[in-house]
Amino acid sequence: MTPPITDLPNLPKLLEICLDSLNDAIVITEAETIDKPGPKIIWANKVFYERNGYTPEEIIGQSPRILQGPKTDRATLDKVRTALEKWQSIRVEILNYRKNGSTYWNEFEIVPIANEKGWYTHWVSVQRDITERKKIEYQIHQLAFYDELTNLPNRRLLSDRLNQSICASKRSGLYGAVMFLDLDNFKSLNDKHGHKAGDLLLVEVASRLTNCVREVDTVARFGGDEFVIVLCQLGEDKEVSKIQAAIVAEKIRTTLAKPYSLMLHAEENIEHRCTASIGVNLFINHDASEDDILKWADIAMYQAKEAGRNSIHFYEAKAE
Repeated sequence: MTPPITDLPNLPKLLEICLDSLNDAIVITEAETIDKPGPKIIWANKVFYERNGYTPEEIIGQSPRILQGPKTDRATLDKVRTALEKWQSIRVEILNYRKNGSTYWNEFEIVPIANEKGWYTHWVSVQRDITERKKIEYQIHQLAFYDELTNLPNRRLLSDRLNQSICASKRSGLYGAVMFLDLDNFKSLNDKHGHKAGDLLLVEVASRLTNCVREVDTVARFGGDEFVIVLCQLGEDKEVSKIQAAIVAEKIRTTLAKPYSLMLHAEENIEHRCTASIGVNLFINHDASEDDILKWADIAMYQAKEAGRNSIHFYEAKAE
């Protein structure tokens, strides 16, 4: 008959060896107190020290909060605190900081431990480094929603952002605007200097466009040399909103018209000038679809090209 584990000799040392051999970090803290400075660490396994760069002398008596930093999510920490206050187990993913300031993603589960009388005396946390998994998730997200060359939102994310803006306009009664932008004579750059020059120009155009708008607005690469800008929360009055959109459009037009310095390689740096034709369509509290709003901005853009390029044109229903 197998003897009970409590009958084994040197049990504490045996358990410590077993816990040190795990791939996950294990931390044991006192149950009190949740308030600052937080529960004190009384033991951690070897993986915990190796992962975080601390020595036992630096950790024992400290709170696990020593692993928190500026980008540690406050909402997740509040969720953990709520669970601790209710003596509930919880599993979360959070960004932690090592002693040297570097970061890693940590998935950890905290479990309350009670004594024979039923009083909770300790917390045990099992922690797993999931940084590589997070990197893969981020890469998949980027490929799904962002243009690989310019890192701008792609058509898929643009569709989501535009629909959000349309819904927000209906709720708030504020105008929004869509700008459809096409670079003039882009093909000639590719034909003369190759696709690398064209790619360098598109990256610089993306950067300039982003710097021309607010954080709440969206700049997306629609495809090729076409870009779409969504302006949010302009105003209640149509004429005022049109003026606001026109100011942004003119800022974009003049910014893109400034010369570009494109370094094809160490020995060749070319100067290039580029202009853009911009179509603008205002929208507010109506049932037009996303496709219609984009189509009307596209029509306005072609009217800008027909007017001589390097210009701005607003869509009007009578023009359709």
